[in-house]
Amino acid sequence: MVSSIVRWKNATGMRDFTTIDEHVIKTLHGKNTGRWGLTCKVYRDNSRNNTGKLLYQISLAQQPRQLYCMVDGGVVVEVERDVEAIFSRLKNLWVVRQSATIEASTLNGPHGTSYDIGDFTLRVANILLGSTYKGLLLEVEYRPCSSPDGATQIIQDFVESLIPPNAQISMDTEYDYEKVGLSSAEFTIAHTGYQYMLLFRKDSLL
Repeated sequence: MVSSIVRWKNATGMRDFTTIDEHVIKTLHGKNTGRWGLTCKVYRDNSRNNTGKLLYQISLAQQPRQLYCMVDGGVVVEVERDVEAIFSRLKNLWVVRQSATIEASTLNGPHGTSYDIGDFTLRVANILLGSTYKGLLLEVEYRPCSSPDGATQIIQDFVESLIPPNAQISMDTEYDYEKVGLSSAEFTIAHTGYQYMLLFRKDSLL
């Protein structure tokens, strides 16, 4: 599989979310496969030699036992979920600066849903940082391909079929995976985690 992350910046909340849901179910004959969510945390260096560096940590619902971490400009590493408890005890080294959670539907909270549509998996969620709405998040996974750059156009075309022409989107199509220690030949969920880190940083969401 290979995936891409899209932020629909000028989406209008649940109205646009519902429009996508209806299009996927009624027109594309997709299947709602249930809840989905992610958490992104940003830690700041709190050590005696404070470098000003930030540590990004991503947790994805599709890989619940793993975390993906990267210090500014460093290598993306996959670690066991247990390491989160260790971070909480290392406040003399790293402290949480900000966090965002996108999760399953609650009455007034974030909303995340996953769909199977032929060769695609689509994950959709409203982005709420505190009480501030920051657009609609789409994660598109194309299962037949495993090359990081092998499905860019296919995924772009799929995204364009879901959203209106006037949608303002944030979507990167080129990543320097080798720079952060990830394979340029075989896509993994760590690649997806890295995409989220860049999106949250580039769009100043965290």
